[in-house]
Amino acid sequence: VFTYLAGSLSRIFTTLQEVDDKLILYGFIAGFALNTVLAAQMVYYWRSPATAKHAEELGEKPKEIAMGSSTGASTKGKGPSTRRRG
Repeated sequence: VFTYLAGSLSRIFTTLQEVDDKLILYGFIAGFALNTVLAAQMVYYWRSPATAKHAEELGEKPKEIAMGSSTGASTKGKGPSTRRRG
């Protein structure tokens, strides 16, 4: 990701030096901005544990994770019905 970020920056530089087309420049600036978002996410989440089990392996206290709940009946172990109705 960091090499993509450097590549995007070099594309912007060479476009400014060689090409007078603003549309191409704006496309490379947009790509650079998106690569910056990806790089910032990598830096931000670099040391966060992926799961509670992984946190225990690292010797850290696992964080509480909010789990969704269903209001419908449980269909655990059942597949979709293929019986014809009607």
